[in-house]
Order: sequence, then C-alpha cells, then structure tokens
Amino acid sequence: MTPDDPTVALSGWGRSSRRRSIVRRPASDEELIEVVRSGGQLTVRGAGRSCGDAALPEQGIALDLTPRNRVLSFDQRNGVIVVEAGAVLADLMDQVLPLGWSLPVLPGTARITVGGALASDVHGKNHPGAGSFGQHVLWLALLDADGKTTELSAGHDPDGFWATLGGMGLTGVILRAGIQLQPVETGWAVQRRRRTRSLDETIDVLRELATQQEGDPNLHVVAWLDTHTPGPRLGRGVVDEAHPARVADLPPAVQLQPDRRRFVTGRAIRSLPGPGVVFRPTIAAASAARWHFAGARNQRLLPLMSALCPLDRLDAWPAAFGRRGLIQYQFAIPSEATAVLRRVLAFLVGSRLSPALTTLKNLGFGTPGPLSFPIHGWTLAADLPARWVQNDSKLHSIDAMVADAGGRVYLAKDSTLDPALLPDMYPRLKTWQRTRDRLDPDRRFTSALAERLNLLP
Repeated sequence: MTPDDPTVALSGWGRSSRRRSIVRRPASDEELIEVVRSGGQLTVRGAGRSCGDAALPEQGIALDLTPRNRVLSFDQRNGVIVVEAGAVLADLMDQVLPLGWSLPVLPGTARITVGGALASDVHGKNHPGAGSFGQHVLWLALLDADGKTTELSAGHDPDGFWATLGGMGLTGVILRAGIQLQPVETGWAVQRRRRTRSLDETIDVLRELATQQEGDPNLHVVAWLDTHTPGPRLGRGVVDEAHPARVADLPPAVQLQPDRRRFVTGRAIRSLPGPGVVFRPTIAAASAARWHFAGARNQRLLPLMSALCPLDRLDAWPAAFGRRGLIQYQFAIPSEATAVLRRVLAFLVGSRLSPALTTLKNLGFGTPGPLSFPIHGWTLAADLPARWVQNDSKLHSIDAMVADAGGRVYLAKDSTLDPALLPDMYPRLKTWQRTRDRLDPDRRFTSALAERLNLLP
C-alpha cells in the first residue's frame, strides 16, 4: 500500500454505511499471501451483501475475495462439495440443483459468498430443523497474517473452527471449505400461505410450525408482519411455509428444473435521489394490500430459489430508500419472551419508525460458536429508512429491551448497536476474543464493525 494507491467507495447492501478504501482482489493463493504478508490492517470482504459495516474497513485495505470462486471438487454420490470462499451461493445452487443436491441452509439472499456465509454463520427459514450454515461445514482452510494455512474442523482445533464460524471475518482469511449438501428431487418448492389477524395468532401459527420444523429440516417458515394497522390488528401477518417439491408434487407438464433466466434480476440500480419512494402512507397502503391479497391463493408451486431467497428478486430494494439507504435491525430473543415482540412493535410505531418490511421467524438451538447469532426462540427483522433514524439512540432503546430479555442483535446486519450491551448479548465474547487473539495475535484483521463495537479491545 502506497500513498498513491487509489481508493474505492464501498458500502453495505443497505447503503447506509459507507467507506472509502484501497481494495485488493487477489485471484491466486500466491497473490493473496503476498498481500497478507505486506503488513497493515486488512478487512476481508465478499459480495458486500451484509447490510451494515461488517465488511467495511475503518482503515487499511479491503481484501475482496470474489475472484476466488472456483468449485475445487464435487462428490456427486455423497453430496460433498469443496469450494473457494469467494464462490456465490446462487452460483453453487445453479450447479448442484440439476444434479439432485441443494445447500442445506440458504438465507434470504443467495447472492452472498461462501466466506460471508461462514463468517456470519447465516441461518435460513428452516433453522429449527437444519441449524445454521456452519453446522454443515466439514472443514475450512484459514490463512493467518503470516501467510500460513491451517485446516480447521469440529475435530481439529474446534475452538478456532467455531470462533471463525460467526467470527465476522476477524480470525483470518477463509480460503475454502468442504460443505455437506442435502438431496432434493426437483428445483421447485411447494409453498402454503395463510393469513393471521393479530400478532398473537401469528405467534401461535409459528409455534405450531416450529414443532414440525424440529423434525423436518426441509420445512421453511417465515411470517411477514403488518406494522401499519393499529390496535389489536398490529402484527397481523402472512405466514409462508415451503418445502422442496418432490417429483410427485409436479404437474405432468412441468420440468424437474425451472428456467432460472425467468427469475434472475439485472444489475442493482443506483439509489434514488433524495428520500426515494419509501414514505409512511405508501408503506401503509402496500401493507394493507399485501395482507388483503394474500388470501387469494393458499398453495402454489414456485422455483425453490424464489421461495427461499425472496430478496434476490428485490435487488432495487435498498435504492428505494433514497440516498441515505436503509437500516435493517434484526434481533433474536428466547421463545418465552413474546412480550418483547409486542413492546418492540409498539415502540417502533410510537416513535414513527414503522418498518417498511418486518419479518418474524422461528429459531432452533445455537452452535458452539461464541458469536454465532441464533438462539432458541424468535428472530425479528425490520427494514427502516436510514433518514428516519436521526441518531442511534432511538434504536438503543430496543437494544436494551432485547438485552434485558436475554436476546441479541445480529452482527452481520448491525450498524447501530450500543457497544456497552455487546457482552450481555454475547456472553461468550471473552472466550471468542481469547481464541481470536491466538489466531491473529497482531490483530491484523479488523473492520468498521469491530472498531465501532470494540470487538478487539
């Protein structure tokens, strides 16, 4: 790095967190090792789909791993795939679905890299049965600041393995990983949709489905909540449950694999000028229409990727929020803390922060990863126009509610968390910090998130 190196404008997917940085895109192991050994601080970055500042540098170099995206081997008989960390989940699905395999866990977007999925230990709508992404990783190769590569697994340096899964890219550079896939018969999903008339009814339906999910890793469930209808109907919703379609589920004229070209969007558009098109009256009208029309069709056949990754058809979503972008606030709370869901929704409405999009999902049990997000209970995600959040203190009130309930905020999406509450939300933080310091004693790997939350004291 020299003073003459040009900087590049970077942002999170929500476009509310921005930095300028020197970017390096090494395509080979040799180039990557040379950059790592050159000194200075490094921020590992994948596809840039985290909403906040998790993959943004506060200082130093941004290390873009997307050129390293090869499939190194694929055991089609046993469903074990070995891939480089820059491989995008959607591209992997395009390759393995026609061969009868699927990634066992997919978050709301499949346009993230394998390295990002590991560093965030992402979860999907089937978490009570399938767990998080890291639970299907057989091993991973980690590059340290000295240019040395170590293979980690649950059986070989489990502390390092689990510190890296959910470790937000702060333990080193994930080079590649071996992942266990799951078999599927088709590239379709059968989706069932039902409406609820209150938050209590939404919770009851999700609880009923969570019991089924615990025994079925292929059952994917998510609820959209209406946060713009006041009174007892606040939190009414639409609950979608989906499972991969079997051959017997398909009508005779339907091919086993859908035409992916029909479901791929083009390039993301630039942010719309000024405040964009997201306003309280338009959100309220759209929410009412969504709830009303959800009752028109109870069951339908969808491409699997459309059912599991709806965000990939909404690439222009952040642009709609205008120049300042969106903040996605996501938290998890224990299963018995449903009163917190009501308090959070009431607080958002009372503070004139009614989200443009609110979803609620079941979570199963967590992992040995000290910074892995899921806990047994609920996770609520709310998309807020950044222009409405004039300062972080408004959301700090929700931070306190979540922490008091024994919950936590999702670091992969965070941009506003009160740093003082981080140890309460992640009680094994010091354990993670000790392992992290063993893996990177000179603290070369960092990020704007790490600096803001004092993850590396």
